[in-house]
Parts: sequence; C-alpha cells; structure tokens
Amino acid sequence: MKFDATDHKAFFDDLTENGFHIFSRHHAKTPGFYPNAFPSFPKLDISDIKENDKIAIRVFFSMSKTAKPQIDSGHINLEVEHIDHDAKKVFGNILTELPATFTLAKGTTIELDLDEVLFVQDR
Repeated sequence: MKFDATDHKAFFDDLTENGFHIFSRHHAKTPGFYPNAFPSFPKLDISDIKENDKIAIRVFFSMSKTAKPQIDSGHINLEVEHIDHDAKKVFGNILTELPATFTLAKGTTIELDLDEVLFVQDR
C-alpha cells in the first residue's frame, strides 16, 4: 500500500513514532485518516472479551522512510492476558509470528483500546 504522507499525516505520524499503527474504528470514522477504505467491523463491548480469549487486530507497518512510504499490514492474533474494564483496555500477547524487520514480535504484550479489537475468535 502506498500513500502520500502529507495527505495522511496523523496515520503517518503514528507509524514513524511507534513503527506501527493499529487499526481502530474511531480513526476509521475520520475521513482521510486511512489511505484506503476498510470494511466495517461489528462494535464490541468490553464484556464480550474474556481473559485467555484469542482476539484479532489489524496492524500497519512502515516498510520505508520515504515521503511516500511503502506500508505492509495484516491481521495479528493475540491471547488476552488482562482486561481493564474501567478504562476499556485489553492487554494481549502476540501469537502471530512476524518478520524480524517488524517492530512487533511474537510473545510481546501490547495494550489495546477496545475499538482496536476487531473480533474475538472461535465464538
């Protein structure tokens, strides 16, 4: 996926600051935030997620540092380790094996906002 970083500044800034960006329903509602349109995912409630559930997210990685960066993205599976019901945060351990060049790796625990969780698997 290629796009002009000046037209998608918030998305690009997140990529350069963190090395990755996690797709969120909140950002998808902002016109022009993402370079392409994405399918709509059903909204989840924090009560829909339990510890040890397998969940999926979509992550974008910058593959170059040019004005028109090459972006790679895909779904990543995680196992839920902890849920902060009050803050609507989910902490998940990455189960997906990723290339060594990516800024996230299998076995890493990351914090997610509820709107970044696309779906709970096997339900």
